[in-house]
Amino acid sequence: MYTIMLVDDEDEVREGMKLKTDWEGAGFRLVGDYANGVDALEGYEALKPDVVITDICMPFMDGLELSRRILAQSKDVKLVIVTGYEDFEYAKQAIKLNVKDYLLKPVNLAEFTAFLGGIKQELDADRAHREDLSALRRKLNESFPLLRERFLDRLSITRLSADEVARKFAYFHLSLPGPTYLALVADLDEPAGRGSEVENGRETADGELLRFAAANIFKEWFEGDFGGIVFQTREDRIAVFAGGLPGRLEAEAGALAEHARDSVAKYLKLSVTVGIGSLCESPCLLSDSFREASAALDYRFLMGRGAVISIGDLEFGRGNGRTQGQWEASLIAAVKSGQIIQVTDITSQWISEQRRSGMQVTTCMQGLYKVLVALMNWVSEAGFDEQAVLGSDPFSRVRRLQTLDEAGEWLLQTCRQVMEHVTEKRSHVHTGQIEAALHYIEQRYTDPAFSLQELCGHLYLSVSYFSSLFKQATGETFVERLTRLRIEKAKELLAFSALKTYEIAGKVGYNDPQYFSVLFKRLTGETPKAFRASRRGSVRL
Repeated sequence: MYTIMLVDDEDEVREGMKLKTDWEGAGFRLVGDYANGVDALEGYEALKPDVVITDICMPFMDGLELSRRILAQSKDVKLVIVTGYEDFEYAKQAIKLNVKDYLLKPVNLAEFTAFLGGIKQELDADRAHREDLSALRRKLNESFPLLRERFLDRLSITRLSADEVARKFAYFHLSLPGPTYLALVADLDEPAGRGSEVENGRETADGELLRFAAANIFKEWFEGDFGGIVFQTREDRIAVFAGGLPGRLEAEAGALAEHARDSVAKYLKLSVTVGIGSLCESPCLLSDSFREASAALDYRFLMGRGAVISIGDLEFGRGNGRTQGQWEASLIAAVKSGQIIQVTDITSQWISEQRRSGMQVTTCMQGLYKVLVALMNWVSEAGFDEQAVLGSDPFSRVRRLQTLDEAGEWLLQTCRQVMEHVTEKRSHVHTGQIEAALHYIEQRYTDPAFSLQELCGHLYLSVSYFSSLFKQATGETFVERLTRLRIEKAKELLAFSALKTYEIAGKVGYNDPQYFSVLFKRLTGETPKAFRASRRGSVRL
C-alpha cells in the first residue's frame, strides 16, 4: 500500500477529500493533511509519502514553491497540483517543474477515485521497474568478478584508450605501480593434469580445481605487497600484469615467477611454464607485453617444461645446420627404405640442431607439418589409406606438442607406425601377388609362347619389380620356376602315360623335342627314355 499526503488551506475541501475518499480501496494510506506549505514541507521530510496532492494558492508557502522543495529532495515522489480555473496558468508552470498532474476544483469524488487508480498503476509500474533494477544491480554485483576478468582479458589482447583503462581501473578497484609495466603468462604443462581427465570432450571438475589452485598461488606471490594483477585468460592460462621501476621490475617479476612455479610444483605436484614480456610505458600497451609473454611461453617447445622464459633472453637465427628440405628428404628416404635405426639417428640430429640454433617455434612446427604432409603423400602414393595409417586428424596431435622432446618422440613414433603398417600391408599384398603368379603359371605352362612379360602384364606389375619380388618370395627366378614345373609335369607323363617323348615335350610347353631332352637330362641326370624305363610306376617327384 502506498502513502499519500493532502495539502490545502481550505478546511472544507481538505476535510471532504479526507473523509469521503476510500483511500484503502484505492490502494493508499493517508499519512497527513496540512493547511499550508511550511507545515506540509516539514511533514514531507518526516513522512516521505509516495504521493503529495497540494493546492497552489496557500499562505506562507504556495504549492509551486512546496513542489520545488520536495522535488529537490526526491525525484520519485508523485506531485499533484489542485487548482481552480482562474489559477490555470500556475498549473502549467507546475507541469514545467515536473509535477505529475493537476486537478481542477471543484473535485468530483468519482473522478478523484479514478484519478487515484491511475496514480497507483503508475506507482506499481515504477516499483516493478525499481525492483528490476535492484535485481540487475544484484546480478551485476554477483557478476563483478567475471566482468573484471573479461576486462583484463580484453586489455591483454587489445590496445585500449587511456581514458577507458583509467575508468575501468577505477570501477574494478584496480591499480598498478609505475612507471613501467609488463605482462607474464603461465601455463600448466599438462593441461589435463592429475585427476583432470577429459570425459566426453569436457574436462572434469578436478582439472578446473587444479587450475584455480595454481592461479591462487600466483595471486599469493604477485598481488599484495608486489601490487600485481592476476587473472585467468580465455585459454585457461594464468596472466599477470605488473608495474614498477625500470631496471627492477623485470628482475623482481622473474624471481616471483620462479617462486610461484616452485610452489605449484611443491603443493600441486604440477609443472608450470612462465613467459615474460618486455617492459612498456603505459597500461594501455600491456597487450604488446602480453603478446610477447605468450610468444616466450611458446619457447617451452625448445627449452622444455617448467622454465621461466623471458622474451628478452631469446636469440633467433643462429642455426647453420642442414636445411629443412635436406633433413626432410633424408628422413623420408630412411622411412621408405625401412631403416628404423637411420630414422632414429636423423630425428635425434634434428632435435639437437633445433635446440642449438634457437629456431623460432613456428619454424619448428612448420617443419613438422611438412614432414607429416610428406609422409601422407608417400603413404597415398604407395596405395594405402592415409586415415588407416595416420588417423583421421594427424595434425591435431602436432598442435598439442609442447616440447621439442615430445616432438621427437611423436616423429619417431609416427615414422615407425608408417613403416610397420606399410610393411605389414605390403607383406599381405606380396603374398597375394605371388599366389596369383604361381596360379597363372600353373594355367599357362603348357603354352610354348608363355613368357615373363605375359605374366607381368596379367598382374599389372613391372618386369623388374616382379622379378625381384618373385625371387625374394620363392628363391627362384621365373624361368627356373617355369622350367621346374614343366619338367615335373613331364616326369609324371613319362611314368604314367604311353605318350611319345616328342608328344610329352609338346604337352609341357616345348616345341623342340631335342631341346626338351637336353634340358630334361640336365635337370634330372637322365634322358627321358632312361627315366621312363627306371621309374615307371614309381615316380619320385
